[in-house]
Amino acid sequence: MSIKYKAINEDVLIEIMLRLPIKSLLRLRTVCRFWRDVIDSPYFRKLHTLNDNNLPDDTVYIQISFDHDDDIKPNKVLVNLQLQHNHKDLMSYEYANIYWELVPTIVGSVKGLICINPRNITIPIAICNPFLGQVKNLPLTSFGPSCKIGQRSVAIGFDEDYKVVQVLTCLKHRCLHAQLYSRTADSWRELAVECSITYRTEFYNVSPIKSSCKNGHFAHWCMGGHGFTSRILSFDMKNEVFRIITLPFVLGECSIFAEDEHSFRYFSFGCQTGVRFVKICESRCEGSKFSWNRMMIDASVPFAAPDQWRAGFVFFELQSCKWGSFVYDYRAREFVCRHYLPSSNSRFIECKGSFVSV
Repeated sequence: MSIKYKAINEDVLIEIMLRLPIKSLLRLRTVCRFWRDVIDSPYFRKLHTLNDNNLPDDTVYIQISFDHDDDIKPNKVLVNLQLQHNHKDLMSYEYANIYWELVPTIVGSVKGLICINPRNITIPIAICNPFLGQVKNLPLTSFGPSCKIGQRSVAIGFDEDYKVVQVLTCLKHRCLHAQLYSRTADSWRELAVECSITYRTEFYNVSPIKSSCKNGHFAHWCMGGHGFTSRILSFDMKNEVFRIITLPFVLGECSIFAEDEHSFRYFSFGCQTGVRFVKICESRCEGSKFSWNRMMIDASVPFAAPDQWRAGFVFFELQSCKWGSFVYDYRAREFVCRHYLPSSNSRFIECKGSFVSV
């Protein structure tokens, strides 16, 4: 007995598929050649990327680990990306000529893209889409012999296409350099950032701020050093301009979280009589004026895995690995637990798949 399939109008098929998450579409690619061609077409993928705010929530958590074996492959680090819920390997990427002590930092995800930033500025930054299995090394940049670059910090954003911003500290001229990478030109160009470094080590520590904004319209960095006033450096991906916000205090053992481009939360981690606690403050920002209001203290943060890996978790890793990773639910605006990390160099990140290629 033969079965006749009724052909589906292509426009109707596209409208249906635009409402499906990427994990479902990657499975549907195997149904037939026609469906594969529709899903792989640049037209469909662009529409799907623009429509991602209306899709079912298919957020997953990716565990990123760094492995090395100096006996077999000296000065090489293997970056592994694995799904948390089923331990499925998504992809791996090897960095050569890098010391184990300088493992890369991870930024993202934004529109399903993750940025891998080696702290050695002679090694290229990499962009990857773990769901598509794609990775790309960005071109290196050069500076004049008069500059002495001390640190590179990176952020990834999105405005019609992905953009990467790198902020570099020049220890000789005591200033910041900033550059923007765009895929269209496949090159870096200079950005204007007015931030002088009064003292040699004042802003040596420039680190990206984690954010609940997954659309990538803004990127933020925390600039600080022991005994110095700290600031937030904010970048508008659309207008390509920086804004500097001076904090009213000096940062200690803490983390800052961006709820949007104007609102931040400050977390100060501590321990009293064996109980781990977190002080939480919320920001008020009017123009360049910035103030904090103390909101609450989470007096006890248990050491356990989350009961349910739902969307909305961000992980704060402290230097002391025995503390584990503090898991913050930014939708409920509360800490849910401390989660054990397999190693001090493992990281968990929230990721929503996309068709944005690298």
